[in-house]
This record gives sequence, structure tokens and C-alpha cells, in this order.
Amino acid sequence: MTRHPLLLIADWAHHSWLDSKQPARSERARAAACAQLLARFPMLAEAAATQLPWFAGALSRPAFARLLRTSAALACAYSLRHVITAPARAQFARAIGLPVLAALQCHPRAQREPLRFDPPVDCFNRHSITAAGLAIALRATSGAAQRQWLQLRLPCQCAQDAAQWSLQDTAARTALDLIGDAFLLLDARRTPC
Repeated sequence: MTRHPLLLIADWAHHSWLDSKQPARSERARAAACAQLLARFPMLAEAAATQLPWFAGALSRPAFARLLRTSAALACAYSLRHVITAPARAQFARAIGLPVLAALQCHPRAQREPLRFDPPVDCFNRHSITAAGLAIALRATSGAAQRQWLQLRLPCQCAQDAAQWSLQDTAARTALDLIGDAFLLLDARRTPC
């Protein structure tokens, strides 16, 4: 787990969680946003709350969202094996921002049954697959305060939509393995040959 400074919560949280609905830029605005978030979510002030999961602490918001989309795509890799036409591949890459469809289709998870999302995940909808990835991350995280930190990282609407998938029949270890595989897949794409 990575420790995150409590006073940087205004920088960590997406601005949609703030009353002003815009990022806190000045020191005074950051302090006010921090006070507002701590008043709204008092569990964030718990001693263990700043211990973030290994997959969340060091990533920027776009990288974190990309990791979540990749983990959700891996969870649906069995279904993604059927995306074979060039226009469908291009649509997936444009909509989701994951040009690794071939890597997803060749991954060992593509041979396994997908996670059961009810309602099903729309793999061509960026918001839907990000929310599904957040649901996986929330399932992989044990503490309520840590789950709240993860929700604050993304837009408020994404966190609300992630709540529709409880994934109760999915083991926390399975969710953590999905995130680990997604992390390795993204890291392999970044590493030069």
C-alpha cells in the first residue's frame, strides 16, 4: 500500500466532487476543497485511510482510468475475441483509448469465461468500461476508506455508475489479479523492445 498525504486530497479528487465543480488551483481553494471533502467524507481522515492500494498511489488520473479500462477489457476479453473486423477494431481503439485489442484477444484471460456483469458492460463505451473497471478496483480493495479514495479519483458520475455492479460473486483475489494483469499489459506496451 502507498501512503497518500491527507492534505493533498483536493489535488487527488476529481473536481466534480467539489462544490465549485472546477479544479482547486490556488492554495486557499485547495484548503477549502480539502475541508469540504473531509466534512463530506469523514472516513477519509481515518489513520489507515491514506494507505492506498499499490495500483492507485503513483498513477496520474488519466493513467489510473486507463488501467481501469484495461482491467475491465480483460474481464470481458472472452467477448472481445469476436471483434475481428477492421472497422470494429478502429471503433474500439477510438472509443476506449486502448489500442491493445490484439493483446487483449491473445491474453490467457480471453480463453476464460468473462466476469458476470449485470447489466452487461458495453465494451465500446468509454464511460461504461471505465465504471466497470472502477467496480473491479473497488472489489479488489478491502477498506471502505480506501474505496472512497479510489472513487474520488474519477468523476462523480463514474463512481455512481460503478455502484451498479457489485460483483459479489467475484473474489477479491480475482479482481486484484485482473488489475495486476492489466498493469503488466500496459507496462509491456510502454517498455521498448
